[in-house]
Amino acid sequence: MKKKLIIVFFIFIAIGVGLFYLLTMGNIGVKYDTAPVVKDEISKYVQDVGRISSRNIRRYYGNGNSKVEEMTLKLGDHVEKGQLLVKYEDNTAAIDIEIEKVDLQIQNVDIEIQKVDKQIVALKAAYNDAKSSVDMDSVNSASVEIDRIKNQIDTATKDKEKTETLYNEGIVPLAELEQAEEKIVMLQSNLEIAQNTYNQLAKGLSSNMRQKYEAEIGAVLLSKEALEKNKEILEKNKEILEKNKEDLAVYADVEGIVTELNTFEGDKPSVGLMIIEIQDPTEKVVLVDFMVEDAIRIIPGMEAEVADLNLDIKIDSLKVDRVYPIAFVTLSELGVEENRQTVEIGFSESDEALAFGLEVETRVIVDPSREMLLVPKGAVVQKNSKQYVQVLEDGNPVEKEITTGISVDSKIEVVDGVEEGEQVILNYQED
Repeated sequence: MKKKLIIVFFIFIAIGVGLFYLLTMGNIGVKYDTAPVVKDEISKYVQDVGRISSRNIRRYYGNGNSKVEEMTLKLGDHVEKGQLLVKYEDNTAAIDIEIEKVDLQIQNVDIEIQKVDKQIVALKAAYNDAKSSVDMDSVNSASVEIDRIKNQIDTATKDKEKTETLYNEGIVPLAELEQAEEKIVMLQSNLEIAQNTYNQLAKGLSSNMRQKYEAEIGAVLLSKEALEKNKEILEKNKEILEKNKEDLAVYADVEGIVTELNTFEGDKPSVGLMIIEIQDPTEKVVLVDFMVEDAIRIIPGMEAEVADLNLDIKIDSLKVDRVYPIAFVTLSELGVEENRQTVEIGFSESDEALAFGLEVETRVIVDPSREMLLVPKGAVVQKNSKQYVQVLEDGNPVEKEITTGISVDSKIEVVDGVEEGEQVILNYQED
């Protein structure tokens, strides 16, 4: 009996030792969450919210002069090209009176200009005797030549300064700088010759007589220039009045949909106030204000798609039409300044279901689709500037160093280190 008890005792001890080993040295009681290494065709894209718009937009503005007499449009109305949009109260009689006043002022200015021209003729006649021994045409030509050379010297001097700056920066050779300097020296020599020629031709007139002649002619020419500028202003005023007369009726110059309306019958819209906006539905585009760091990666011709899961909209095979050349700063919802740049993406054909102004998630493919191995980001661990994953082999975790590529959503590309089908460990938990 005693021997039986001893045998049973040792059996229990053996069972306990075995259980202790299995629970401490083995994997019993450990549960691993794994995911397979998968191979997939993936493209790299940038994504942001875009808004539906049109390439062909027309906006019409108030003239500030008349009240709206007739306007029956409503938001969303479809208008034909040439259709009457707004008719203002007819005050053409008052405008015609203003035009007549301006015409009279222009006539008076023309008379004054004619008087000045006659004064110039009279001045030249007064000096006929004084210039009898002098070829005034040659004098005048010599004077014009002096002015021309002086202008050339000014231009050459500026060019030389630019060339000198480029030379100091190592962009142009010394020979180009020397040529610029030689050109100035040559022009200065030409100026001396022209001045000597002028002095020789004009020596027949006394210095005082010549100065008086030049001063009187100059004053009359200034008076004529002022009159001509005044005439230009009057003519522009007349054009404005005539345009106001034409704008008493506003017609659509494009077929489209009324997408904005800021006036009504009896209203007197201010000058510059946009009263009507029409968008062409056959020229729809999506405009996306991308962050600048994304926009600089986008070029015209890249593939794009509208992929908005919330609206159940998926339109692919789109193309980037253009990237707007000017960036701008805006505030995010959190009040943080953001640099953004607009990208225009065209539709291959009009989609009437997409309302103007609708906001949709939009993607631009910046890297073409290619085959790659992918693992969940949660499986990758970084240690000592290297990246690792744990792979389950024969029920045991084995650590492997990997080389990673791009990130795609919740996954990361593995360039080297694992093979398709291997099970990487996400995490584990003990039962």
